[in-house]
Amino acid sequence: MRERKIYIIIFLGVTFLFWTTLYLYVPTLPTYIKSKVINLSMVGFVLSMYGLCQLIFRLPLGIAVDSTGRGKPFIIAGLSMAVLGAFIMGRGYGLGMLAVGRSLTGIGAATWVPLLVVFSTFFSAEEAIFSSTMLTLTANLGRVVGSSLSGIITRAGGYALPFYLSAITGIIAVGIASFIKEKGGFSEGVSLRSIGLLIIRKDVALPAIISVIVHHVDYTITFSFLPILAQEMGASDVVKSVIISLNLASVTAANLINTLMLRKTSHTILLCCGAFLFFFGIVMISLSPSLYLLFCGTILMGFAFGIVYPILIGMGIHKVERNQRNTAMGIHQSIYAIGMWTGPWVTGILAGILGMQNTFLITGGFYLITVYILIYFLLRNKNV
Repeated sequence: MRERKIYIIIFLGVTFLFWTTLYLYVPTLPTYIKSKVINLSMVGFVLSMYGLCQLIFRLPLGIAVDSTGRGKPFIIAGLSMAVLGAFIMGRGYGLGMLAVGRSLTGIGAATWVPLLVVFSTFFSAEEAIFSSTMLTLTANLGRVVGSSLSGIITRAGGYALPFYLSAITGIIAVGIASFIKEKGGFSEGVSLRSIGLLIIRKDVALPAIISVIVHHVDYTITFSFLPILAQEMGASDVVKSVIISLNLASVTAANLINTLMLRKTSHTILLCCGAFLFFFGIVMISLSPSLYLLFCGTILMGFAFGIVYPILIGMGIHKVERNQRNTAMGIHQSIYAIGMWTGPWVTGILAGILGMQNTFLITGGFYLITVYILIYFLLRNKNV
């Protein structure tokens, strides 16, 4: 029991530093890219590389972990990619280097697949949603710390400094990850047929498809064009950092509430309520004439995301056999990474034509209709 607690603490520490590494530069990244490219569509292109590489690598990573029964080597490799990507972006002189650096951090972010599933092996199958919520809470604490420091670091040392400090933090995470001890011997042959059977399972596919829409909107607004919109409204680098930090802090608060409420309340009720709050936050940002409402909208979006995201993760794997969970998690995260790719890319094009807030409003309407149709079919499925 004591050994189990030690390894849980190590996992939580690695997860915290992992997400701090990935978010030390996020609040100022869009404006940093905008200063080096010619238009919003190019900003969207660079930012979309993060989601595209997760789309490409997450499922193969899940398959590799299930096939080998080992998660630790992939965790260390992914952390190393995040370090290299941060360093390259800090040295980025143009579109090509920025795109390569953001791509490498996207590959690094795919490490979230083995982290989530290896962590779940320290809990019973019935605690899948609880364990994913606990690790997501830790991840969001790292994101809050990283993003809250971003503006201060940028003001003190310029746009490049957060990237270099991110690389250092990632190196520390690699060192701690070397102490991870996982439960081996759970691998089983993974075939195209077994992957196909998982993909067509409603209890796997429907939560992932809902997550596509949620991530499309979240990465479109919060992590791509909201900092640019805030700058146009007069926000400094520190204020942009505060906006993102408040969003992530509200995600963390919601994760904590989820951890407590899931013991007493149906996860389907929390999912439906969180989905509507997310839409209301989109509307506030879309119609905001000032930074004040921008703050309120992003806090509400973050709180709603913190309710919805871990529930969808847990629903996507809790009926799946333990020896297939890495593959199921890879499927889930690869599918929702589509939204992380399409969001910045499509919105960059539309925002250049319609303006950012009009594009946000259209995106919100699309979200409301599609998500509630999908939730209806999800709740009709008796396996969830």
